[in-house]
Amino acid sequence: MITRVFKLTEASAKYLGSLPKEDGILVVKSEHKIRQMFIDVLESALYHRADTKPAFEEIAAYFKGLVSDPAFGEKVDAELKALRQYVDEGVVYRPAFTTIRDYVLGKCARLCAETVHAVVGGTFVDGAEVMVCEEDRDGALRVDWETSMERLRSRTGAPGLYVLSSGYGHNSFGYSIRLGRRGEDLMAMTIAARDNKAAEVYVLNDKILSRPELTYEEAAVFCSVEGGAMEAAALLPMMKASLPVIIRDLTDPSRKTVISASKPESEHVVTGYVVEDGFSLINIRGTGLVGKVGVSSSIFGALARGGVNIRYISQPSTEFCITLAVATRDLKAAIDALSALYRDGQVSIDDATDVIEDVCLLSVCGNGMKNLPGTSGRIYSALGAYGVSIVSAAQGGDELTISFVIRAKDRAAAEEALSIL
Repeated sequence: MITRVFKLTEASAKYLGSLPKEDGILVVKSEHKIRQMFIDVLESALYHRADTKPAFEEIAAYFKGLVSDPAFGEKVDAELKALRQYVDEGVVYRPAFTTIRDYVLGKCARLCAETVHAVVGGTFVDGAEVMVCEEDRDGALRVDWETSMERLRSRTGAPGLYVLSSGYGHNSFGYSIRLGRRGEDLMAMTIAARDNKAAEVYVLNDKILSRPELTYEEAAVFCSVEGGAMEAAALLPMMKASLPVIIRDLTDPSRKTVISASKPESEHVVTGYVVEDGFSLINIRGTGLVGKVGVSSSIFGALARGGVNIRYISQPSTEFCITLAVATRDLKAAIDALSALYRDGQVSIDDATDVIEDVCLLSVCGNGMKNLPGTSGRIYSALGAYGVSIVSAAQGGDELTISFVIRAKDRAAAEEALSIL
């Protein structure tokens, strides 16, 4: 059966009726906004001992606003009533916050899928009951895909439409466990790959739809944008199986982008580009970086322990400077982590750190750029002609992507410049 992916949001819920009702597995993803509502109510109960009734009423109103069926509203009320009782009693288990959070967010994922099921019909399957996983001593997650797929097939063996909640599984103790940041998409793509079938992802107004065909590598650039069609890393199972991923527009399903191993040749060297706002650039420089084995490992490790995701890295061969880009919301955590390195002496005291805030990440991709002299020159010339100042740049050895850091004020000019390539 074909695997389809749908992200439930207030905007996408308006198009639930247009989703295909043919045989297949419809994997439902939840949006950040609703997950945060569940996290807020949990933290309110565990850390502030506040009355959770108003927060749960807000959550109930959210779901009832997506589906007006009274029967569905009663179901939402019943499930949230049971969850509220669990949360309020969970105050005594405060040290086990992670376990409680995963249970609560697993229920959030289930409610999102049940919302879709209430409209499209079919059979509901709770992904948290299907996926079997464990965490090792270091906290790394291992999914038992063989057992998980066997359990899924036992529930979806007959022809029909199955609506599957995603992103959560369970461990040997029966506790809900999150499948990681990429869990929802990775779960869907792995199901499709193991069934040896194409996967379809339904999106709203995603830039990836600007190109009818993309290779996996090109698609990864479009998917790397926060809130993109899917997580870039989740393409890997389909890439290994050489199976296509079809991105469809919810407003017009005939409008699509096909992601596969190859695509027809085009006169355009550059396939496309993406620009992301909300970043800050960190320059770590000093003679203490030069020739010191392990300094990069110390820097990246400290940022990882601080929960900082690095989106861009550049280092010249002189080793005098390492340039990183992080989301501005993570900037304080990044600076704190680096300051600790200096204090502990893991990075030389003569090193300095400076920050450039309010920058954008600009990524230009295209399989046609490989081994074609002058491509970088054309891109730089176009940006220069439109007055775009490049703060930093990096290109991978595969020659498929060139990334730039530009100031936010130059974003519009950069997009205009690249639109002509």
